[in-house]
Amino acid sequence: MAKRVPFAFAGDMLRWAAWLYHVEGRTQNEIAEELEVSRQTVANYLSEAMSQGLVQVKLRSDIIEQQTLAGDLRQRFNLTAVHIIPTPKSGPQLFDRLGLAGGQVVHDMSHDGDIIGVAFGRTVQRLAALMPVSKQPNTKVLQVAGCSLGGSNTSPEVCASLIASKLSAHCANLFAPAYCSTAALTASLLAEPTLKRQFGLFGQANLLVFGIGQMNADTRLHLNEEYFLDNAMRDEYLLLGAVGLIYGRFIDSEGREIDGPLRKRTMAIELDTARAAPIRLAICGGREKTAAVMATLKAGFATHLVTDKKTAKRLLKEIS
Repeated sequence: MAKRVPFAFAGDMLRWAAWLYHVEGRTQNEIAEELEVSRQTVANYLSEAMSQGLVQVKLRSDIIEQQTLAGDLRQRFNLTAVHIIPTPKSGPQLFDRLGLAGGQVVHDMSHDGDIIGVAFGRTVQRLAALMPVSKQPNTKVLQVAGCSLGGSNTSPEVCASLIASKLSAHCANLFAPAYCSTAALTASLLAEPTLKRQFGLFGQANLLVFGIGQMNADTRLHLNEEYFLDNAMRDEYLLLGAVGLIYGRFIDSEGREIDGPLRKRTMAIELDTARAAPIRLAICGGREKTAAVMATLKAGFATHLVTDKKTAKRLLKEIS
């Protein structure tokens, strides 16, 4: 026989059980001992209390807002999923938070046997460094932009290798410079059988992971020791309408590739090939990157997005 209900609960066993569970934080086993009933009976009490409206579940307002923002972004840009993190006070914290969230997303979405294309940049590097370890020995990680040769830990070769190590996967590095000295040299390298096979693999990737770079008057692009985006070339791209970079390729406000001086010298996945991948995860945030993120999403380069709350709001404000 169940224990007599305290006077404060007006003889209502459901209210008593709900109080012990939701207010006092007791476990169902502890409540069963207190009420002198079975654990299953307690579970039934709690379920009935919920259905009768004695207990109401309410999410924090910030969680509701973030989910609303995510839903609005999904609808506006035809995205499959959006993960929004709180915007931190400092830039370095933003990279870590985006990387941590992006690493968890890649860990959850990837499966053994996948072919994963990896770009480069500070956000991708933080993703690679912070993502959980798993065992995917049959997965292949592809470096989809040429090497930097500059020793940076945000370079394409480092980002791809680090993600492969976290997955215990095979890494296929692209042993060619990100930007060649001439268009003729680029064409010759692309004609090499080894590189032709590797570029052919890009079209087989079922998951692409990439960051988004901004183009403005302060942009500096040091992908190679000798051949990099100097001030004159940067200004030329700005005049041509460049707002951002993905995979080392320059895009305008509509996400179209700019036909600038580096286009035919670029050793990286073609944008049409990238856009055809089934899952395309973009990780990016920050006020200065709003225009670049907008262009990337408008052009359909991403199916999944990890960004911060303030960037999400700016993206929706820009299109309202």
